[in-house]
Amino acid sequence: MSREIVSGNEIKMRGLFISVEGIDGAGKSTHVDFIATYLRDRGFQVILTREPGGTDLGEKVRDILLHGAQDMHRITELCLLFASRQELISKVIEPNLAQGICVIADRFIDASVAYQGYGRNIGQDKMAKIIDLLEPKLTTDLTFLFDAPLSLAISRVLKNRNKDRIESESVEFFTTVQNAYRMIAKQEPDRIKIIETNHDIEFSRRILVRHLDCLIRQKQAEG
Repeated sequence: MSREIVSGNEIKMRGLFISVEGIDGAGKSTHVDFIATYLRDRGFQVILTREPGGTDLGEKVRDILLHGAQDMHRITELCLLFASRQELISKVIEPNLAQGICVIADRFIDASVAYQGYGRNIGQDKMAKIIDLLEPKLTTDLTFLFDAPLSLAISRVLKNRNKDRIESESVEFFTTVQNAYRMIAKQEPDRIKIIETNHDIEFSRRILVRHLDCLIRQKQAEG
């Protein structure tokens, strides 16, 4: 956690900002509470949030995005997502980080890059422009990309619930999104850690713990 000068000699440590990513059914939801509990057991204050959603406005946007018209224009979808994200950043994520509280976000900007930038074929130039509008500009300290064979991910979605508007997309769409996620992870290996979830849960959690411990040690050394 980095240091912030609050007033005089008072120093407040910023909270850790962690996101979890992956296509629907990849297994990220299975591990979110574990990550939060692991950090709390080590003395950190933690809140959980999600995208889209996390604020009153964001939850209304979430309902539109997940249960609205299937033929929603891709730019409309993008703008709604970023409107929800801006509210979440300004009202939840940044205030808590500034108070030293760790934030675990179920999806963040990487999701839009994968789903809208690549899945919707909006392109990275347009994505960069809308990302640049966010205030303040935040980057996660650590992102866990949960990854599973596409057939397994799809079977999990079908088993657990009725599909929403996004989950109803084609296999080709999710293939593109999954490949995009993997490419993003290769581009930023220090920040994004791939967690393969086609193993047993305990195997995945041992890897999570290793990365969390590394992050904690790194931030404590910086502080």
